[in-house]
Amino acid sequence: MATAYDEDHSISPSQNDDTDDRRSTIPAASADEKPFPFFGLLCYADKVDWLLMALGTVGSAIHGMAFPIGYLLLGKALDAFGTNINNQEAMVHALYKVVPYVWYMAAATFPAGMVEISCWIYSSERQLACMRLEYLRSVLNQEVGAFDTDLTTANIITGVTNHMNVIQDAIGEKLGHFVASFSTFFAGIIIAFASCWEVAMLSFLVIPLILAIGATYTKKMNVISLSRNAIVSQATSVVEQTLSHIKTVFSFVGENWAMESFVQCTDNQYKLSKKEAVIKGIGLGLFQTVTFCSWALMVWIGAVAVSNRAATGGGTIAAIMSILFGAM
Repeated sequence: MATAYDEDHSISPSQNDDTDDRRSTIPAASADEKPFPFFGLLCYADKVDWLLMALGTVGSAIHGMAFPIGYLLLGKALDAFGTNINNQEAMVHALYKVVPYVWYMAAATFPAGMVEISCWIYSSERQLACMRLEYLRSVLNQEVGAFDTDLTTANIITGVTNHMNVIQDAIGEKLGHFVASFSTFFAGIIIAFASCWEVAMLSFLVIPLILAIGATYTKKMNVISLSRNAIVSQATSVVEQTLSHIKTVFSFVGENWAMESFVQCTDNQYKLSKKEAVIKGIGLGLFQTVTFCSWALMVWIGAVAVSNRAATGGGTIAAIMSILFGAM
């Protein structure tokens, strides 16, 4: 019988190879999975939301350009003081040419800021309402067994509150700030080249350093934030499950296990907080070091340009502030 079974049910080497091939293709398929795209968060936007986001983008661009334009006007005002320091009448006449542009900038920035914040926030609230509804519908369509394994009370509450709040920040006010910062960066570079090209050329040295430090710092903090959310969700799940089944816990003498599980979560969060403190200290320290060194280098180059009468003092200050604050 054993021989007959072996002859009938023996596995050939080719079948073994096929099985190994199928097993080896499983990780490859999972490795080919692409991360969720950012613009996929806007899949619930309708025509009204796209209109609001377009208006918010225009408002963010105008609001972002206000800072380098303000530095340019400040430089012109300083030049009016410096070049006419012995002639008060000429100084006032030169300032009269600058002051109206400040009023124009203020008149344009005020409504632009209102449109930016209101449109982005209102659009994100509309989209988030649709997301919450779809999330609730998806949860209710799950099988009953899923609520005993993956869909715990803590996971559902975390998805409705914390995760949705993160998505709202990403597609709302933070997206408006990103557009404004992008506008500030490019407007600052253009104004720096128009004011003092010698100082503006240093932007190719300074800006990559600042961006590299900022990108590394942000990446590390995002990883820590995800880890913290997982730890908090786990601790919340332990507390909720213990309190909701408190009679069962006491019946099986499981209070010590619950306390140990919660203490383990708090210990992990404490270790994560220490790591976060170290990363924040090093990141902010490097950022401040590069910033102040850049200030010193740009001021020195600007002083040389002003001494050689290749640029004005106000133009040099406008270029320095536009580059550094635009890069930040």
